[in-house]
Amino acid sequence: MKARDDFRISDDHSIEWGNATWDENDTSIRNRYDNAKGGKFNYAGSGEIPWADFITMIHESIRRNHFSDDELKEIEKLISNRRNS
Repeated sequence: MKARDDFRISDDHSIEWGNATWDENDTSIRNRYDNAKGGKFNYAGSGEIPWADFITMIHESIRRNHFSDDELKEIEKLISNRRNS
């Protein structure tokens, strides 16, 4: 992946968005963890996820009630703030 944006969670952990390794015209997202040996992966789930699949994961997680009410309220708040800015 060629990262275009990242969100640092901690010194060695981030979420990255960028051009997918399989097609530079596709967007993907990944959970990145920098290990002690200099690797750039998260042992629990470092693979890139195609953006379309990520959106489906969110939609189905909402439809199937996998988010708590508090998590959904936070998501709604973020959407509302974005629309009002």
